[in-house]
Amino acid sequence: MTTEILLEEVGLEPGQILADSIRQWRSDCQAGQFKIGGTTMRGPRLDMELIGAQISEGEYFGYPRQKWLALLFVDSEGVLSSILFKTESLDNFEELRRSYRIKGESLLGKTIRANMSKRAGKTASYYAVEFEVVSEGKYAEAIAQFRQLHYTPDFIRLIESKPENDNGK
Repeated sequence: MTTEILLEEVGLEPGQILADSIRQWRSDCQAGQFKIGGTTMRGPRLDMELIGAQISEGEYFGYPRQKWLALLFVDSEGVLSSILFKTESLDNFEELRRSYRIKGESLLGKTIRANMSKRAGKTASYYAVEFEVVSEGKYAEAIAQFRQLHYTPDFIRLIESKPENDNGK
């Protein structure tokens, strides 16, 4: 399969999202920075408007088997994006979701800010991600349309480690 890359396409209309590929964000909790891919540091704060969320269990990126939170979202530049969180950051997101659910509100249609927050560990300091709702979202209409036309729970793909043996165990 061949896909033409249209080099003459530039810009986005206000409220439109760029959904032709998914930008991979990472939370570097050693450096206290969010980054795009493995190297492009973007700072200690990430604003996102959610499309979907999923918790799964797996061995990713050399970490032992544990729970992971995958978020599919639109970033502040209007780009369809994804990110993974684990441990304390996952718990912090779940608490935000829980508090809004109790209030009878959804996190959809809101801008959620993820902030790196420094913690003191047993041997070294690290960062955990804390979440807060900061405003109404500016991509809500485009996200609603995307969810209706394209989104299913299977849309969020995680990179799985290879099984240890033929049984998949």
